[in-house]
Amino acid sequence: MKQATLKQPVMIVNLIIVILEIIAFIHDCTVFGLSLFKWYTVDSNLLQLVVSALVVYFCLKNKPLPAGVTLLHFISAVGLTITFLIAAFVLAPEGGIHYYFIENVAPINHLIGPALSVVSLLFLEKVKKQPLPIIIWPAIVSLVYGIICLVLNALNILEGPYFFLEIRTQPVGTIVLWFAIIAVLCLVLSFVYYRVKWRKQ
Repeated sequence: MKQATLKQPVMIVNLIIVILEIIAFIHDCTVFGLSLFKWYTVDSNLLQLVVSALVVYFCLKNKPLPAGVTLLHFISAVGLTITFLIAAFVLAPEGGIHYYFIENVAPINHLIGPALSVVSLLFLEKVKKQPLPIIIWPAIVSLVYGIICLVLNALNILEGPYFFLEIRTQPVGTIVLWFAIIAVLCLVLSFVYYRVKWRKQ
């Protein structure tokens, strides 16, 4: 196996991701403090920061990526894709494209981060084919996040951060519908990413 170098595309892309995600995290910490962790978008980007740092580490050590890193990357890539889709088709039409895709670090959180994450996962990281059940994990993690937020909303500890999580003000049908939409999106995206990544196997 050839020695890993900084010229390898997987190294370049993931170093860029690490740098951009650190910039976004510092900005979000400055603006929102510890409350930044309530957003699914921020959590997905932070997970991607960890994943990309691990990818860089194993490349530098010239070691194959563990299955656990690939699993985490599936979760972060699907999560980031969900953030892009919801920002583009649900939040931006109401809150404005400028706020969700242009202002401050929004391009990193909602567009650049998701795009680079998916490119690295599907086309750059060479790993053995994983069992098909890997595709259920992004949906599980997303639903766990949603359930935690619902409980915190019910206890009046948290408000939102998304309208369909406001259990004290939203109809049950709206909450169930959005949970179903996000779960199905996670499963569909995971399956598509799985087939694309291992299409020759």
